[in-house]
Amino acid sequence: MASDFAISHAVHIIHQGGVIAYPTDTIYGLGCDPYNLEAIEKINRIKQRPEDKHFILLAGNVDQLQPLIDIDEQQIKTIIETGLQVDQATSWVVTASERAPYWLVDDNNSLTIRITSQRDVTRLCHRLGHAIISTSANPSGRKPAINSLQLHQYFHYDVDKIITASQPLTAKPSKIIRLCDNYVIRA
Repeated sequence: MASDFAISHAVHIIHQGGVIAYPTDTIYGLGCDPYNLEAIEKINRIKQRPEDKHFILLAGNVDQLQPLIDIDEQQIKTIIETGLQVDQATSWVVTASERAPYWLVDDNNSLTIRITSQRDVTRLCHRLGHAIISTSANPSGRKPAINSLQLHQYFHYDVDKIITASQPLTAKPSKIIRLCDNYVIRA
């Protein structure tokens, strides 16, 4: 687990428009403030990633996503209950709210969210007060980083902060479900 100082430093960097690398439930991710378009563009440049690809938003709880999403109480319950029942990280494609920045929303007025159980990300989002952008920590076309050595090889000079995991990451991608009809996009 990252130190309190490391989390505080990452929060400061995110507030300043920086990009961090950090462990998620599955692999290392790159993240920034979802409300900062310049920071998102920086991630796209670092990854050499197409600008029209969208991101997952990670949060420690549903409240940190509320300004960005338009879901009802039953859908919130589904997200929470599924997170308690499965051992695989689950991401949800949900309806975006009118307040969600256009750069987060796809052509179907959707965005993808995940409530994380990764302790450092939970702490980070709690300190930020909102979700964080998440995309796999790899240059486009390369395998995602699953350990700190790969992470440093890919991005040592390109990101503003690296938080490393104390335990190995699973490297298993999250399941993705469209919330409106429970259609499984990726198992």
